[in-house]
Amino acid sequence: MKANKPLKRKSFGFIVQTDQMERKKLLVYSNGPGVQFRLPGGNIDPGETAEEALYREMLEESGLTNLLMANKLGVQYYYKAFIDSNVERHDFLVVPDRKLPEKWEYIGTGDGGDQGSKFKYQWVTKDEIHLIDEEFRRDIIKSYLEVLFS
Repeated sequence: MKANKPLKRKSFGFIVQTDQMERKKLLVYSNGPGVQFRLPGGNIDPGETAEEALYREMLEESGLTNLLMANKLGVQYYYKAFIDSNVERHDFLVVPDRKLPEKWEYIGTGDGGDQGSKFKYQWVTKDEIHLIDEEFRRDIIKSYLEVLFS
């Protein structure tokens, strides 16, 4: 965290499902060529709880509904140079209430910058977490690995 920088509050879903070979996989998306995989989530709006923001963001970015929040994984604090802000990120373990496809695309909705963006979703295994953006990868490796993939 850096002094005198604004604080952005964010909420993200770590959506996990088991495949046919009984391997746990994590849902990720890419929204451009050469862009590392990211997780669904985003800003917590004023007056919104982290949980409310999580469900709203997941709907806007993936179209998914009826997701079950299994656990709050933690809260991470860091400085993000790309937005020149400090970040308070709430991370949640989420499970779908039904089997989701291996891959799909979704056009973002909502009022923010995601509206009209194409999100390309797929699943990654524990051995593929190196493909995820560093913003999330460092916390998966450090804190969440066992919870997500055991």
